[in-house]
Amino acid sequence: MASCAPVIVLAAWGVAAHAAEMTVAGITFSDAEGGFVLESATGTGRLDDPFVVVERITGKGEAALTVTGLTPAFGNRVGTAHLAGFALVKVVRNDTAETWRDFPVELQERRGDQSPYGDGLSFAQAPEAVRGIRADRFTAAQMYDEPRDMVLFHDGAVPPGGTVVLRVVVTDNTPSDSFYVVQRRIQPTAALPPPLRVARAGP
Repeated sequence: MASCAPVIVLAAWGVAAHAAEMTVAGITFSDAEGGFVLESATGTGRLDDPFVVVERITGKGEAALTVTGLTPAFGNRVGTAHLAGFALVKVVRNDTAETWRDFPVELQERRGDQSPYGDGLSFAQAPEAVRGIRADRFTAAQMYDEPRDMVLFHDGAVPPGGTVVLRVVVTDNTPSDSFYVVQRRIQPTAALPPPLRVARAGP
């Protein structure tokens, strides 16, 4: 009987490869919105084994990572009271000509719309202890729960060619088919509302 060569799907196994879409442990990550290059995705989403998404941001505008698969069936892998959730580490290379002095990361259930309290999507809005907000190149982070879900990492710098490692926890009480993790917003940070919480960030 003739042998069959194995089919290797690099994206599904999280092997570093330039691809528009990668599925790992039931969650699909995509760079279809543009502005960055998705290079790899690994992990299971647990606190001790977070999803690790490696990216290169190539432009000055928004870079929106599309996330699909956070459903009730996926469940909550971070031990909070939310219906669904996972831990996420973003390894982001600055492939632009400018130094990043801050780094806003925002959740959007619908592209271009703010994520209000009613949509259930948040950075683990609830007990402070489960938020897990960290960044290796920024020493502080401001949490915004209303009128949008956003973390503004600041007090640091990522030079051209540099890489920043960001750690967050994403949860949803009313999971939808997909949502977006939007980075490097065009909106000046001075125009943002005052923070509801301040969280220290570190390695």
